[in-house]
Order: sequence, then structure tokens, then C-alpha cells
Amino acid sequence: MRVRQGNVRDWPFMYSLGKDVIPASISPWRKQPMEDTLKYREKILKGFWTWIQQTDSKVFIAETEKEEPAGYLVLYPSSREELTGILQAWVMDLAVLPKFRHLRIGRSLMEAAEQYCREQGINYLGLAVSSHNLNALHLYEKLGFAEERKLMVKVLNQEK
Repeated sequence: MRVRQGNVRDWPFMYSLGKDVIPASISPWRKQPMEDTLKYREKILKGFWTWIQQTDSKVFIAETEKEEPAGYLVLYPSSREELTGILQAWVMDLAVLPKFRHLRIGRSLMEAAEQYCREQGINYLGLAVSSHNLNALHLYEKLGFAEERKLMVKVLNQEK
């Protein structure tokens, strides 16, 4: 397994995988038909590569020895922490193909992003994760991430 910088040729893989991993990240608090969620995600993804280019974000691609893509990470290196304004990088998206999960690919992608940040003199790396996505939470905790804030939601109108 190796991790390399991504480019526009990786976009079809990223687009497809970006849609496929949505069910693992949706909060159980958000009641909506999956087809509506996927339509929304597709709309967001359609502009994602343009956003990556416009913001000088970095893409990391994990691939097998046979150069088969296994996962990706999108890093926004110019974020500012919302309370202090301190420069930080932000993991915008991380996804691994199901057949390659639990093979340390997510860890390798995160380590590549961390190394990039160190080389750029960026001292902080942030991310958001759904609280029910236990596999992702365990990975981030093993990598030394700590909870800094809680994003909370309250359902106001129960659909029947």
C-alpha cells in the first residue's frame, strides 16, 4: 500500500466512493429517505473538485501495489480555528473502499496528511466525525485526536 498526492484523474474514483460511504456517516438523528440524502450528496460532490482546486486543498490517494485506488483523503490546509483564528488544517473528507477497511489505509492517509502539515509548519489538524461512527472515532483516538467541542442536535418536529 502506498499513499500519493491525488490529481484530477482520481476524481471519478473519489466521486463514486464519496457517494458510497454516506450511509456510514449519517446521524441516526437525521430522518430522511436515503435517496434524498444521496441526491443532496451528489449535488455537493459535483462541485467538490472545483472547490479543491480553488482552495488549494490537497488530495491523498491510497492505492495497492497494483495501483488500484483504495481510499482518499481531502485536506484543507488553510482553515482557521473558529474561536482563536489559529491556522489549522482540516480533514474535509476521508473514505476507504469497504474491501480495504481494517487494513490501516485510513491510518496511512491520516499519517500522510499529518506529515504534509508538519512540512508546511501547520501545528493543528482538525476534523469532524459522526458520533455513531465508532470505527472512525476509534481510529482518530488512536492517532491522538481529542474531543474539543460537541456538535449537538435536537429534533423539534417528530415525523410520524
